[in-house]
Amino acid sequence: MNLYLHVGKNIIIKKDTIIGIFDYQEMKENEISSKILRNMKITNIGEGIEKSIIITKERNELKAYTSNISSITLLKRNNI
Repeated sequence: MNLYLHVGKNIIIKKDTIIGIFDYQEMKENEISSKILRNMKITNIGEGIEKSIIITKERNELKAYTSNISSITLLKRNNI
């Protein structure tokens, strides 16, 4: 059975592709993680302020999605 995580704007991501869910502002302000983000394709799936970033590995490619849903809320959803 495949399990999915709703990350906003009717977008769902397969849970087994998720590498991590992080606070977007903290990642953007950290020197090392901001360098990583600059080298990734980032898709904005939320409306308004980006609160979280979901990093996935799909078909051997790293992808990132920003969402207006907080990382804490997404982590809680992910553990259900």
